[in-house]
Amino acid sequence: MNYQYDIAGIRILCKIPFSVSITEESKDFMQVCSEEDVSWNGMLVFYSVDRISMSDEKGHWSLCRYYVEKNKEMKTYYCPTPQDPPYACTVCSESEPKIITCFYRKSKESYLNYSHNICDILSLETLLLHYNGFILHSSFIRWQQQGILFSAPSGTGKSTQADLWVEYEGAEIINGDRAGLRLIDGVWQAYGLPYAGSSHIYRNENAPVAAVVVLRQAKENRIRRLRAAEAIRFLYPEVTAHHWDREFVDRILNLLMELTAAVPVYLLECLPDRGAVELVKDTIFCANLPASE
Repeated sequence: MNYQYDIAGIRILCKIPFSVSITEESKDFMQVCSEEDVSWNGMLVFYSVDRISMSDEKGHWSLCRYYVEKNKEMKTYYCPTPQDPPYACTVCSESEPKIITCFYRKSKESYLNYSHNICDILSLETLLLHYNGFILHSSFIRWQQQGILFSAPSGTGKSTQADLWVEYEGAEIINGDRAGLRLIDGVWQAYGLPYAGSSHIYRNENAPVAAVVVLRQAKENRIRRLRAAEAIRFLYPEVTAHHWDREFVDRILNLLMELTAAVPVYLLECLPDRGAVELVKDTIFCANLPASE
């Protein structure tokens, strides 16, 4: 059966020999299609095999994935736990970067037959990087057709600030926890993703980025624009990246340099109140603060 996965403006044709249950978080992103229906940017093709062996290949573990790069080919092994044998392996070659091949063990379809599993197999951080983009841990709101991203470690107040904008300014929350950012024709666009944490807001919509606001809690509201180097230091920990892969990290840092050169990044130290909303609105849309020394 064929499915179309449309994410961050990238259309992936998924050729899957078993039925996939499309769950709530993916309804805006994934649908059944015929091959003729899809003008696709990439393809994910599944093949069943009797066994998958990781042998003695040297790579890197990240949670339950094992990454191996060899001879300009990236293999990613997927395991229930690092102690268990893999149930699937994807292969992507530099010579055919738009084609991802997934080999999965027969009788292990249950590890793959939900839409969020297919999203995991796509490895969104790698897919976005190929299309000049990355995933930023942030609440993404749209106000007057402009995107504002509130980025911070978990528990700092991203969702609270997004909710305040909804309450006092009628903003829309596109995603409460993750945003895909892509540089397209010289403009940074933010996209909703099928990952949203506890907000459960998964909208497949986008907006040009007016500003990125780094949040920290404080006893009073104050804001300042960050210079590029400082902005990157704040933002890089909130980017989904393969931190062990030097080339991956270099490409992310280059994209962050391009982002901070084109989009203002602010540090907002704030209370969870209307004053923080007014301060951000006045700063971004009514003033042009220079980057702080």
